[in-house]
Formats: sequence, C-alpha cells, structure tokens
Amino acid sequence: MVSTSVLKDPRVVAIGASAGGLSAFQELIENLPIDTGMAFILLSHIMRGSKSLLPEILSRSTKMEVTQAEEGMKLLPNYIYVLPPDKLMEIKDGSLHMVARSLFGKNTAIDHFLFSLAEDRVHGSIGIILSGEGSDGAEGIKILKEYAGGTTIAQQPWTADSKSMPINAIQIDHVDYVLSPKDIAQKLASISWCDSNIKNTPLKILWKETLASKT
Repeated sequence: MVSTSVLKDPRVVAIGASAGGLSAFQELIENLPIDTGMAFILLSHIMRGSKSLLPEILSRSTKMEVTQAEEGMKLLPNYIYVLPPDKLMEIKDGSLHMVARSLFGKNTAIDHFLFSLAEDRVHGSIGIILSGEGSDGAEGIKILKEYAGGTTIAQQPWTADSKSMPINAIQIDHVDYVLSPKDIAQKLASISWCDSNIKNTPLKILWKETLASKT
C-alpha cells in the first residue's frame, strides 16, 4: 500500500527515447508494478505533424492508466503521461504545461522536460534515457543530477536498438545506473518499496523483521 504522502506528491519518473524506444518502453512498463505511487512521463521523438499511437500501444502492456498529456494536467500516482506531437512539455508545481515546439532545429523534447523538472525540484525525481539516436537527454540528466539531486539511469547500450542516446548519457558521467529496461523496472520497484516502507516504518522495526525472517 502506498503512503498518503506519496499519493499527494508522486515521485516523477521522466523516461526519454527516440529510435528503437517503443520496445524499450514496452519492456520497462510491462515489468513495472502497477502500484509504485510514481507518475511516469514518457518523452518520445515523434515525427512532426503525426499522431502519437503510444497511449493505445502501451496500454496493452500495463494496467496503469496511459494517457496523452494535456495542458494543466495534475500528476497522479500510477499514471503514465505521454508527450503529445509537436509539443515540448514542462512541469510546474506538479502540473504539466505544453509549449509549442520550434519549426527549426533538433528535437530536444527530453532535455527540455528534464531541465524543467530540475528547476521545479520535484522531490526524488528520476531521469531515464532509453534507446535512441543523437544526444537528447544527456544534458538534461546532468542538470537533473547537479541541480536537483535526482536519480539518473541509462539503458545498457548493448540492449538498445539504437545506442547513441544511452551512450551519450553515460559519457556525460552523471548516470547512477546502467541497466536493461527490465532491470530498470526492478530498480524503480525497489525505490518504490523504500518510499512506502522505510520512510513510514521505524528502521528498528524493519531490522527486527529482517532478523526474524532469518531465524
């Protein structure tokens, strides 16, 4: 059971990907518990002018609610929010805000959101970089780590269909964990367990329970 404090202010998990990201997204979320108490933000490079099918596709991999993000949405725990096409997204006081994406230049949707997440200093934020071409997200997780003390994770490059985004994230030297999508899900589940148990149960009690289980 997730604590009320987590429900009021869910830990934000920003997950960025581009080429090859669909299979990584699917593997990650299908291995996630549905009651982590976290709010998941999926940031994918979507071709300009196209419709994102991610909400429909990913809904088949989890019982969590998967929805396309809209202006002013308040983050709820155990929800997955997908970046809409032709937009950049920001977070302010636990709500999502949309910004028009420039007609020119590279797609920096992942960096843009991570910069905003770091600036908003959402407690315990997590930034994850999955499969993709280019370097979007590398600078963002650096800022999230340096400015907001967030946890940062990159997909193991040899498990990614497109390796350059995870490699660039790793090479910027601010990544806490390098894991497969399945192992990332398990890491998030363990962080959730710590949120709902260690913070709300005296450590002495947990220690006694651990000792009892070994006898």
